[in-house]
Amino acid sequence: MADRGGIKRKALSVTDKLNILKMYDEKSVNKNQKEIAKEMDLPVSTLRTILANKSKIESSAMTGSCKRQKIKHGKFDELEHILLKWFNQARTLNLPVNGNIVTEKAHEIAKRLNIDEFSGSGGWIDRFKKRHGIVYRQICGEAESVNDADIAAWSENILPNILKEYSSNDIFNADEFGLFFKLMPDKSLVFKREKCHGGKLSKERLSVLACTNATGSQKLRLLVIGKSKAPRCFKNVRTFPCDYVSQNRAWMTGDIFINWIKQLDLSFKKQNRNILLFVDNCPAHPTNIPLENIKLVFLPPNATAKLQPLDQGIIKVLKQKYRKKLVLRYLKEMESKNPAKKLDVLDALHYVSAAWDEITADVIKNCFRKAKFVEGDYSAVEKSCEDFQELEEFPGYAEIDEDVATSNIRSIDQIITDKIAPADVTSIDEESEDEEEDDTTPILPVVNALDYVNELRRLVASFDDADESLNHLNKIENFLYSKNIKNMKQRKIDDFLK
Repeated sequence: MADRGGIKRKALSVTDKLNILKMYDEKSVNKNQKEIAKEMDLPVSTLRTILANKSKIESSAMTGSCKRQKIKHGKFDELEHILLKWFNQARTLNLPVNGNIVTEKAHEIAKRLNIDEFSGSGGWIDRFKKRHGIVYRQICGEAESVNDADIAAWSENILPNILKEYSSNDIFNADEFGLFFKLMPDKSLVFKREKCHGGKLSKERLSVLACTNATGSQKLRLLVIGKSKAPRCFKNVRTFPCDYVSQNRAWMTGDIFINWIKQLDLSFKKQNRNILLFVDNCPAHPTNIPLENIKLVFLPPNATAKLQPLDQGIIKVLKQKYRKKLVLRYLKEMESKNPAKKLDVLDALHYVSAAWDEITADVIKNCFRKAKFVEGDYSAVEKSCEDFQELEEFPGYAEIDEDVATSNIRSIDQIITDKIAPADVTSIDEESEDEEEDDTTPILPVVNALDYVNELRRLVASFDDADESLNHLNKIENFLYSKNIKNMKQRKIDDFLK
């Protein structure tokens, strides 16, 4: 079929339309629509239709297959919209789903929406899967389940259009990960005749939210989610290396995420900065949060393994650095004269924050580059993730909690009403709550601490290139002196007479 201009109409896929939109943005500065359409060998009416449906095309590319030629809608649009949200979060949590489960959920939604004529036939499920690019395949990890054509469409056509109005310093990515913070390696070198015995593997966990910009110049304070509201190890502690909140299962929830992002929005408002923040389709990330200085962008579902910068190596390096500190801690305790103190949540906060501080800007920039947020070579990412020779003898140790869930799945009712999943109120696990142990270490008196600082200074001064470390010790000493003087002023004369 040809239009009035004699140009033959073409059947265009979603990817084709995305390419046309990209080319139009590049050419529209100097040329009009007729000229551009002629160069693209397209009818002007087709070009205008594509431009008018730009938002629908981009939205469709983010939620389904880019190979299909039409953006089709089913008879029950609202039902399919809710079902697709449910399916996306199920796959985000890597839960197995088949056609029968999808049909059962569709019937449940139809009942909630009072749709009596919905049959959920085999034909409907086939059309639903085709409309949204859903296929049945072996589960072999999130990275392998992503369609390369959809990845390319996002990286080449959608992402550049989103990024173009923001500088690299104002482009951020945030993501949660689970951390078994006490877990030690389950393999070791032993004598040939020695029998290997080990204690119960500790699955005490925290969830950690990390957020950084594309240049690595601004790594935000970590948000750590634990089970206990006030662990005993927090007694007498007033300054923490990161933010800490509690939830019964140490999960991210909609409430926690909203509080975090609203505080972040307020901070950027005070700085008079507008930023772009990318997050995944985690069930605990609500889609309708009112924000002023943050534009929140959700990555395509089940594609974060290839599209999210933090998943390209930043979190991996962070865990490697954390676990290296953990191993070195236990090795140090073996040589210590003092009885070993059990690692607690406060120790974990300090270790994970220190590990986060040690991640260099180069690692972060390389990972954003690998996720196609920045052009260039990203080969240094792999090198950044291989710098920890100390952990090579413990295969799989650094990534042992890689697939730990960090949030709960939203129910159909919550999706329909677009409400946030409430915090879980189930009882606390016995084995994973460190609050049961009353092993709080007494706070060292300031005068004793000053003696330790002096000893540390002598030790550090015996090494080469210790200028920066000596400066830090001097600052600590000055800080302790100021606190000691303040404390002395607050004491009464009777205290000395006694």
